[in-house]
Amino acid sequence: MDDAPICRLCGSPQVKEVISEERDLLTYHIVRCSSCDLIQTVEHYSKLSPDYVNLDDSALDEGRLWCQGEHKLPAFDQWLTYASRFATERPPKLLDVGCGTGGFLKFASMNGFHVYGFDASRAQAEHAGTLFPEVRHASSLQAYLELLNQAELKFDCITLWDVFEHIRNPIPFMQQLTKALEPRGYLFISVPNGRAIPWKIRIRRLLNKPLDLAPWEHVFYHSFRSLHKCAEASSLECVHCGAVVCYPRPLSSFELCRRAGFLLLRAVPNLSPQIFFWARKPSA
Repeated sequence: MDDAPICRLCGSPQVKEVISEERDLLTYHIVRCSSCDLIQTVEHYSKLSPDYVNLDDSALDEGRLWCQGEHKLPAFDQWLTYASRFATERPPKLLDVGCGTGGFLKFASMNGFHVYGFDASRAQAEHAGTLFPEVRHASSLQAYLELLNQAELKFDCITLWDVFEHIRNPIPFMQQLTKALEPRGYLFISVPNGRAIPWKIRIRRLLNKPLDLAPWEHVFYHSFRSLHKCAEASSLECVHCGAVVCYPRPLSSFELCRRAGFLLLRAVPNLSPQIFFWARKPSA
């Protein structure tokens, strides 16, 4: 790093390097801001996550479809427990930002939501679009609404599953989403927890395994504090947050330890590998 970095979210100079990674002759410095508790990549060489947006049709195998559907069902069920309060006479309108191949759209549709979605990956958006007609290939809300030809469309709920860590400008992005919410509409975010990164690094070093944070993809590892800052800047009120339940993988000795770890850390959400954040837009 040639110059002392400042936090990309809150502007604080109180940042300290955590680790660095190299790829394709480019160096990525990963730092932690002690002011907003955000772990972030200093260098943003790409406007969008390059590996993700450049996926082609051959990448949409059974494994990827499983990862975006059955793999996350326990977390989807956890989401539904809170979302059940949306019950109205009409199906609530739900927008899934970064909808991928449509795994969550399928779940939400089966549970009474009128679903919409967009994704920055053309291959995945086109796959989801074969199942849900209101899915489009887009990398911003504005572009999506223009493609739908419904610029004033409003949603009862907007969800981001493992997406917000990819967003280069999180506060402006969240502010745009807020505008598209109905009064008292909800925003839901599920992200890898930045507070878990230090202990993950220690465990990987003990096991002599490299820690791949993919900083060209995951430019921010959020914490509850950083998500609160984003919400406050977007005129949203946090109404519920906590630890996301484990996304189960095929059984192995490591997987049993992993599941036990998730279960234990649900009691300490600040250290959980994955966290969720519910925020609500005030009444008009």
